Amino acid sequence: MSDAPQPASDARAEGRFTGRVALVTGGARNIGLAIAWRLAQEGAAVALNGPDPTETEAAAAAMRDRGMSAVACPGDVSDARQVDACISRTVDVLGGLDLLVNNAAAPMLGRGSLLDIDVADWDRSFAVNARGVFLCTVAAARVMSAGSSIVNISSVGATRAHRAAVAYDASKGAVDAATRAMALELAPRGIRVNAVAPGPVINDRFALLDPAQQQARAQPVPLGRVGDGSDVAGAVAFLASADASFITGQVLNVDGGLSAQLRPSGVDLSLDNPTS
Repeated sequence: MSDAPQPASDARAEGRFTGRVALVTGGARNIGLAIAWRLAQEGAAVALNGPDPTETEAAAAAMRDRGMSAVACPGDVSDARQVDACISRTVDVLGGLDLLVNNAAAPMLGRGSLLDIDVADWDRSFAVNARGVFLCTVAAARVMSAGSSIVNISSVGATRAHRAAVAYDASKGAVDAATRAMALELAPRGIRVNAVAPGPVINDRFALLDPAQQQARAQPVPLGRVGDGSDVAGAVAFLASADASFITGQVLNVDGGLSAQLRPSGVDLSLDNPTS
């Protein structure tokens, strides 16, 4: 999903974030880019963070070309100094910070047998996925005012294990736990903290799979398809908005029903296709 998302329909472009400033980490591609566009289409001025300065500036430029307010603040979310610099740039250029989306994540590093995991892959997973959420949240909360919102991007892997992805799942489990704890800590300041946990979603890596592999990813999903960035972006926009003003400390699964089922379809065909 490296291409810019399509413009929002009139029904979505409601201006819920007019006058608000949002920072989306990992916002230059895939889910993060879809989230950034959704918030901007609803009126937010958006700061895009990403590890590649060229890619991040190109994403911000594409948004500006469509008349949106966007700025790039590239950097590694696991580095405290780079995080502080990104927050400062957002505030200095866009005038404040009201919404933080902690989307940046390391891919499923070190997939394979638990006994063969490289400690470096484990450490990098936690450095980006968990430490990054911590650093960005603390830095953002220091400059946010009451009524602000933070949305962390978790994964269904936090509660339903992927095979051969222990480091990734463990780091996303940390995101879920941190979401609840941060929500309690920041509630007295009027800052809400929630999370969205996507299931299988189309991204650059998914696009490289052949059709049979793509279909295999969709087969266990009760709704019969994988999600895309707009599915996640819609959930983020809701949780970040005043429509969710009494919701904090929650993790919303956006997974087509994947986590609701005990057994996937195909295990018992008589139940999958009951006859009258």
